[in-house]
Amino acid sequence: MAELLQIDRLALLTSDDRKKSKVMLLFPPEWVPTAPYLALPSLTAVLREAGHTVIQRDINIGMWDHFFSMDFLIWVKARLGMQLKALQEKEKAGLLAERDVDQKAVVEQANGVDVFDLADRAEDAKRIVRGERFYHAELLEGALNTFRETMAYISAAYYPASLVFYPMESNLGYRPGVSKEVFACLEDEQVNVYRDLCNQLVLPEVAKERPDVIGISIGTQMQLLAGLTFAKMIKETFSHIHVVVGGNIITRLQEDLVNHTRFFSEVFDSAIIYEGEHALIWLIEALNGQRPLASVPNLIYR
Repeated sequence: MAELLQIDRLALLTSDDRKKSKVMLLFPPEWVPTAPYLALPSLTAVLREAGHTVIQRDINIGMWDHFFSMDFLIWVKARLGMQLKALQEKEKAGLLAERDVDQKAVVEQANGVDVFDLADRAEDAKRIVRGERFYHAELLEGALNTFRETMAYISAAYYPASLVFYPMESNLGYRPGVSKEVFACLEDEQVNVYRDLCNQLVLPEVAKERPDVIGISIGTQMQLLAGLTFAKMIKETFSHIHVVVGGNIITRLQEDLVNHTRFFSEVFDSAIIYEGEHALIWLIEALNGQRPLASVPNLIYR
């Protein structure tokens, strides 16, 4: 299943012979917002040259923009309110566990924050880092501190998750290298902020664009839980779309993927390891019935 195929063993289809597909490429969080990742633009260029329609979405930068917006922070305020009400009801019933006590303290503190003031400052902080004020050290430092303050506020709504702006050290409380914990995290609506992010940013885009194939580039371990969360939720909502994952961390985890076929039945349809330019084009050809799936190089599938 994990056999690698040599590219020169396969004949290329010409552009005229190749059936055309619509492909959506996603770059998930968390990645440094100041350093664009160029894997997707490279794939986009190759796919478009082959005649395919490509929609490229940087969900990472979209996440930061969304997090530091009035709309999302008001939504977080509502989530905190619902959590506080549920915890207060448990307390009245005498059912508050030790973890609940800790969460209640965190939620109460966050619920007292003036969300409109925080959102105004977060929106202005975005304008600072995007404009000439970026070059004023004191203003930049203030903007970065506002981002950190905002992430602490958001974290309270996903207790006990720790969501941070920079460096990339967010922690959902699950170990990305342990498959059992990965599967548990993908379903955890309390700590997995990426589920809400997928509902708010990803699924509407998929519904709008209606792609035939969705590729998710997972380059680092910090992107693994977000990328797999997106993949699973897309697969559950749009079962007819082929979801393929790739990237450096997928290549590193290839043996784990082979030994846990549950990934292929519940989370995604296939995985591309190592370089993906040729493999992705040939995967699309295979999905269009123009070559055997087994002939696609660097592809793992069930």
